[in-house]
Amino acid sequence: MADPAYFYRQGLVTAFEALLGLALGGGCAFAVGIVMAHSRALERGVLPWAIALKVTPIVAVAPMFTIWFGFGLLPKVMIAALITFFPVLINTITGLRSVTPGSLDLARSLHASAAEVFFKLRLPSALPFLFAALKIAVPLSLIGAVVAEWGGATQGLGRVILLAHANLDMPELFAAVLVLASLGVLLMALLALAERRLLFWHEAYRDLDR
Repeated sequence: MADPAYFYRQGLVTAFEALLGLALGGGCAFAVGIVMAHSRALERGVLPWAIALKVTPIVAVAPMFTIWFGFGLLPKVMIAALITFFPVLINTITGLRSVTPGSLDLARSLHASAAEVFFKLRLPSALPFLFAALKIAVPLSLIGAVVAEWGGATQGLGRVILLAHANLDMPELFAAVLVLASLGVLLMALLALAERRLLFWHEAYRDLDR
């Protein structure tokens, strides 16, 4: 069985791939969601394609990305981005549309600009939905990175798991899975901390401090 530092290094590789994919997929989903939240016609046109991406088996796509883009970082990041895109997109649209009509009418009566309405009304209303999406997307990004590494990689926890399984090395297999689970718990804890710091004003978090 390899030393703990070995698993630490492989875990950092997988975490880096997952976080880059989350940033790419989540950022693109947020940008597309902003546009779709303001256009029902665009939503009807784009949403079926987003659903098609969601239901596409990642295990089937990962080897194709490796063939197209090689064994480097890019295919892992793209797979992680692909698997995190849909939950962030849906929650972005829902969150931006969750502003009460009364608040919008008040903003219009005060002649608020579109930017002011977005940053002072729509974005704060969307933040709880975005954090809910990230709670789904963060574990998915790790899964996407691991699956992508199964398609072809020289390092990462996915490669460690694959080789350990092929060699029937159960201690190394369980150690890699444990490191992966620990990464997920750590990232979720950091996300929960950020959520509490940014959404302290939200009614759902006020009762927790009593």
